[in-house]
This record gives sequence, C-alpha cells and structure tokens, in this order.
Amino acid sequence: MEMCEKIKSLRKKKGYTLKVLADKVGCTDAYISQIETGKAVPSISILRKLAESLGENMRNLICEERWEDRMFLTAKERTKIIYPGSKIRAELLVSKFSNKAMEPLYKVIPVGESSKGIHQHEGEEFGYILKGSLELCVEDQKKVLHKGDSFYFNAHKPHSYKNVGDEDVETIWVVVPPVL
Repeated sequence: MEMCEKIKSLRKKKGYTLKVLADKVGCTDAYISQIETGKAVPSISILRKLAESLGENMRNLICEERWEDRMFLTAKERTKIIYPGSKIRAELLVSKFSNKAMEPLYKVIPVGESSKGIHQHEGEEFGYILKGSLELCVEDQKKVLHKGDSFYFNAHKPHSYKNVGDEDVETIWVVVPPVL
C-alpha cells in the first residue's frame, strides 16, 4: 500500500474527516485530500504531524514491509524508502525493521541534494562512502568525505549533509536506534 493510501485508510479507521485531520496537522483539508490522492507530497514536518495524529510510526507511512523477518536478503528483495519532497533514495538492508535495534540503509544522494535542514535525534549514526563526495556537518565541524571514508557521531548533535560532487553519493548508512 502506498503512503497516500495508508494515510487515507488510517484517517478513516480513526473516524476523522479531512477537516479533523487537517486541524490536527495544521493545514487545510484540501491539502490532506491532495496528499491522500497522491497529488501532493507532504514535507517531513507535515509527515511527522500526520503520523502523530494518526497514531502511526512515520516509517510505517513511508515504507512498505513486504517480507517476513529473515536472516538473508537479496538485493531485489529490499524495501525501498521514500523521502517525501526529496530525490534521495534508500533501501533497507534488512528484511523487516520491526523490532530492530538499528536501521541499516543503502542510501543514494543525487548531485546537489541535501538533508534539507539541520537534524537532531537520540542515538548514533555511522556511514561509509561507497561513491561520490558528501559534505557532512556535525555541530561546528564540517568535512567533505569521499569514497572509502566513514563517519560516526552522536546524533543528538545538530547535523546535516549535502552532495557536493558531480556524481551521486552512494553510502551504507546506519542509524541507531531507527528513526524512520
């Protein structure tokens, strides 16, 4: 089920009208309708408010779990993750994220794309650059990382990233605990 269908289904299960959900999220009922029909893609902040208002985890809205929890996973079986309002692509490197202590991703950041602002959350982040040039800012430190470089930081520190190269950045990115 796609994100727009999940939102509509959850809204109806809660017994919310478009207006009630819009009031909870802080937008118009017309905008909620556009999201539910796939005509609009919500920002991360609106998506968080939708998830909270619907009593759902944000990752469950944007990801589709198709596989049982398995030890081995082929590349074709990976769950694709959609980042609303972004061209960044990711694939979950485990078969299912429920009950996991970490969120391991294969993440691709296209040329010029960024984290769209400063982020902070509990836990830690680790990454390994497979290809490209990624500028990573953590608190007052800024570093451009290239193929073969890695990073590890406490995620409560303000952080952001941007592809500053001329090719897509490919990474293995691990977040502990999962934040999606």
